Amino acid sequence: MVVSRRNQVSVTSGVWTDNFMSGASASLCSKIILQPFDTSKTLLQATKDLRGGYSNLAQCMVGLVRNRGFGALYTGFLASIAVSAPSSAVFAAGYEFSKTWIEKAAQDKAVPLLQVAPILAAAFGNLVASVVRVPPEIIKQRVQAGIHQNVFEATRAVWMKEGLAGFYRGYTAMVARDIPYSALQFMTFEILKKRRRNGLSSSQQQQGNVKKNGKDFMTDLWMGAIAGAVASSLTTPLDVVKTRVMTQTVTQKLAQPELSNVIKQIWVEEGFVGFGRGMLPRVLYKVPASAVFLVCYEAMKRVLSSTRRARQVKSSRIEKARSIPFRPIPEGCKLTPEAAHLRTTPKPAVV
Repeated sequence: MVVSRRNQVSVTSGVWTDNFMSGASASLCSKIILQPFDTSKTLLQATKDLRGGYSNLAQCMVGLVRNRGFGALYTGFLASIAVSAPSSAVFAAGYEFSKTWIEKAAQDKAVPLLQVAPILAAAFGNLVASVVRVPPEIIKQRVQAGIHQNVFEATRAVWMKEGLAGFYRGYTAMVARDIPYSALQFMTFEILKKRRRNGLSSSQQQQGNVKKNGKDFMTDLWMGAIAGAVASSLTTPLDVVKTRVMTQTVTQKLAQPELSNVIKQIWVEEGFVGFGRGMLPRVLYKVPASAVFLVCYEAMKRVLSSTRRARQVKSSRIEKARSIPFRPIPEGCKLTPEAAHLRTTPKPAVV
């Protein structure tokens, strides 16, 4: 079958759009449900003067509600959405594109990359997504830590005091956290999916491709939760360092915080325990977030891909019908009144 360049571009554009929309939708679902845990985690990981005396998750959440109202649990929610939707969309598109390219290169050139394709794809996706993710993450965490009252005040303060560079404070720390996290998350999820596929018969796999039942949904949910637990617990020290860098203002003692300085400061002031701060709320947040994100992401990909294929089939049939040449009626043949009407009725003019 010969596929025109126009159709190839259309298919590629459709796949990019599907991945982009799937990532954005999945991220929104998880953020709406789990924002209170993210707010608590940020406060617990911040420096002592910003922590407000909170030492654990329950104390932090109860204290926030008691002192600042229930809405305090959703502090920075606007910035959180601004972080999650665009960055997850860019990450998903970059991840799927690079993963497909790596797998194709491994098959064509016998390069042993198939096993590490999710890791490399996650790294590429995060490098691209972090350009979009870091500025609103800076604003969100400074609002959550109580440095500023709202998103607009935080944005203005960062711009006036630090300029454009202030919006990318902690870029290196964030990439250093996100690449290992996503690599562990997607690698674990892909391994679990592969093991599950290997445990199914061919008929069950075909049925699974057509329709997902409740049992399949719960299995996907548990696989996403396990992937989130593994990734979030192992990358908590990196998350602590990232939070310290991002919530460090220019008026504090680390005016230009380097990763090495922040790591040294945590070690000197708090020891090994300091690198584990906020692990419980981080895991409690990331486990359901990973489960919801990955399930919604896979579901949206299936729905959008199915819809796109249906449109392509319909478009292909229309083009095929239009390409059939007009054939004159042989002499002696008679048409039914309906057919004669169709052949003699002029086509409406195209405006």
